[in-house]
Amino acid sequence: MNKFMMIVVLVGSFSGILRTFAGDLVPVGLQKQLLVDDYVIADKENITRELGHPEKVGIVMQPGVPTDFDPVKQFPDGLPTREGYSEFGRRLSVVWNEQRQIFQMLYRACGEGYTGYAESRDGIHWTKPLISADGKSNLITYRGKNGGTFYEAAFMIDPTLPWGHPEKYKAAYNPGNTMCAIAHSTDGIHWIGYNNGNSVTGRAADTFNQILWDPIGKRYMLITRTDLGDMGGLGESRSSRIMVHDKNNDLKEYPTAWKTLANINVDDPEGRVTKNGVPVYQMESMNIWIYENIYFGLMHVLTAGNLTGSEGRVAVPDPDKRPDADVIDYYIGTSRNGYDFDKSWIYTHQPFIERGPDGSFDKAMLQPSSQIITLGDEHLIFYTGQYAQHHAPKEAQKETGKIGLAKLPLDRFICQKAGDKVGVITTKPFILEGDNLEVNVDAGSGWIKIEVLDAKGRPIRGFMGKAARKYKSVDELRLNPEWEKGNGLSRLRGQTIRLRFTLQNAKIYAFAVK
Repeated sequence: MNKFMMIVVLVGSFSGILRTFAGDLVPVGLQKQLLVDDYVIADKENITRELGHPEKVGIVMQPGVPTDFDPVKQFPDGLPTREGYSEFGRRLSVVWNEQRQIFQMLYRACGEGYTGYAESRDGIHWTKPLISADGKSNLITYRGKNGGTFYEAAFMIDPTLPWGHPEKYKAAYNPGNTMCAIAHSTDGIHWIGYNNGNSVTGRAADTFNQILWDPIGKRYMLITRTDLGDMGGLGESRSSRIMVHDKNNDLKEYPTAWKTLANINVDDPEGRVTKNGVPVYQMESMNIWIYENIYFGLMHVLTAGNLTGSEGRVAVPDPDKRPDADVIDYYIGTSRNGYDFDKSWIYTHQPFIERGPDGSFDKAMLQPSSQIITLGDEHLIFYTGQYAQHHAPKEAQKETGKIGLAKLPLDRFICQKAGDKVGVITTKPFILEGDNLEVNVDAGSGWIKIEVLDAKGRPIRGFMGKAARKYKSVDELRLNPEWEKGNGLSRLRGQTIRLRFTLQNAKIYAFAVK
C-alpha cells in the first residue's frame, strides 16, 4: 500500500470512529435528565427501577352549589334540586394561572352534560364564581353553532402566546355529537369556537378530550377516544387517539388539519378478554403532560368486568365485597417521541396513585386531571375519585364523585434504585456545557458517590476513587457533589465526559448540569 492510500485509509477510519463516537453522544446540555428510563444510561449493575409514591392530601372539592347536583329538569328550563350527584367531577382539568396566581378548574357538573368552573388560591379551598351567560351559575355556557354542549373538556394555557391574547387558552371538548371540537378564550371562562363551533374530528370524543402545546415537537397535539370495537355496549373496546396539527399550527385557518400519530391501547401481553370478547384492560382515556423533555402519559386504565357496557342493568353486590373489576386505575407511562409509551407499570399492576380502601371516596375509580402542576419543589396531582364502579346501576351511582389532591416531591416520579448490593450506573458520554452538577437523590438509609469519567470510561484524575466524596444519609432534591482538592466541573467544561453513580440502599431520580 502506498503512502497516499494509507493516508486515505487512516482518514477514512478516523472519520468512521468520529461518526460512531458522535452517534453515541447524548445531548444533555443544560436540560435536566429524569432517570425514568435508560435514555441517558449506558450501563447499570444491581439497579432496578421503582415508581414514585405521591402522598394523598384528601378531598379538596365536592358537590356544593345547585348546579353540582343532578337536575330534575334539564337546563335551561330550570335549576336542579339536590337529587344526588352521579359521576361528579369526572374529566377533570386544572391549570395554574401564574399571572393571577390562581388555580383554575373545569369539571363535570350535574350529570354528564355540563361543565362547571372553579378557582382556588391554594388548591385546597375552591370557589365557584357565577360566570354563566345569565349570571346564575358557574357553568360554562358556551354553545357551538351545532347546538351542542361543552363537556368532557380539558383546557390549557398556551405558553406560546402572551397574556390577554384571544387564543391564550385552548380547550378540546365533546359538543354533544361524540366528535371533538376545539375553542379558544382570553380568560379560560368565555369561549369562542374554532371551525365556527363545529367538530374538528370524526368519532369519538366521549371520554376525555385534550389539546396541548408540545414544546419538543413545536406543535399542537389533540387527544381523544377512538373506536376499536362496537360503538357502545358490551362489545365496546376503548383506546386513545393521539393527533398532531398538520398545517403550521394555524388553528384558525385550518381547524380540522389533524393527523393521527397513534392509537394507544393497553396491549396486555397476556391478551386477556372478558366473556364478551373485549380486552379486560382498556385505555379508557389518556392525557399527556410534557415535562423536562419527556411525554408523560396520564393513563386512565379500565379493568372491564360484568358491569362495563351493561349501561347499569347489572346489580351491584355489597360495594366493599365486590370483585376488583369494572374499576379505573391511574397509571403513568413515559415516552421520548410522544406516541411510544412505556406501559410496564400497567403490566406489573402498579398504579401511580392507588385507589382507596373500603368506604373511601376513591374506592372504585381514580382518574387524573389533564395536567400535573409543578409549583416550587413539589408536583400537585389533582384527580377525581369515585365510589361506584364503571357502569354501575344508577342507584349505586346516586352520590359518587369527589375531587382529591396528591403531592409528590420534585421530579420523584421514577427512580433508579440500589438495595443491599452496591449498584452502579454509568451514563452515556455527553459534552459538559456547565460548571456544576445537581443530583436528586434519596440515600437517607444508605450512600451515594458520584465520579467523572472521560468519553471512553477512563478515570479523570481528581474526580475518581478517594477524590470523590461518599455521601451518607442524604435526602436532597439538589445535591451538589464535591471532589477533593477543590476540583470543580468548571475545569472540564467543553470536554466529553460520563458520570458514574455508585450507590447502596439509595435512589437516584435525576441529575442536571448547571
